[in-house]
Amino acid sequence: MSATEIFERRRHNLAKLIDHLIDSQRFKNGKDICEHFGLSASYITQLLNSKRQIGDKAARELERQLGLENLLLDQVLESQTELSPAQVSCALFQMHTVEQQAFRLSPLLGTIRKAPIILSASDYYAIQVNDQHYFPALKPGYWVVCDPGQEVQPQDMICLYLNNALQLMVELIAETENSFQFQSLDASRTVSFKKSDIEKMHRVVAILPAREIGVN
Repeated sequence: MSATEIFERRRHNLAKLIDHLIDSQRFKNGKDICEHFGLSASYITQLLNSKRQIGDKAARELERQLGLENLLLDQVLESQTELSPAQVSCALFQMHTVEQQAFRLSPLLGTIRKAPIILSASDYYAIQVNDQHYFPALKPGYWVVCDPGQEVQPQDMICLYLNNALQLMVELIAETENSFQFQSLDASRTVSFKKSDIEKMHRVVAILPAREIGVN
């Protein structure tokens, strides 16, 4: 494969990833994505909209900043139009613990082969649990499926997005005029956040073992 073809593949995969993130309603636009992952919006725009080469060093650095598997941008990835009816292009993320139960999300590229709950709702997205901080409520390797469109109610498990770019998995307990009260998944403690500190809350609609979600 020529160098030009490699550069174009990287550009295509980067654009595909950004489209996935926006379609999932995790981010409003490319600027939000860049701010979240510490990327230069003007630099990413140049990579996507010009013939600027994405060399080996730049590709590996992008993968590192986005939390992607090494060399992923160089791989041939299925486009949305190539997916079979038994698959769906769904936004996938992985937890990366920052402190205690607080985490940030890193995007993964893949398609869902199973899990009817996801196949029937294209706006859902899935988060892979990769540590013990939420055990036994959430086991490592399991997938948490979130719906960005449902209104959350007390006693719902939610993925809480804070304005400091951190996320938490918690249970919503109550709402006051200026704040929300939450409970940890093991019911060991409660915490309150001002509404001004919260970016959004997405309801958890399913918790699935890896064998039931079928990620390619």
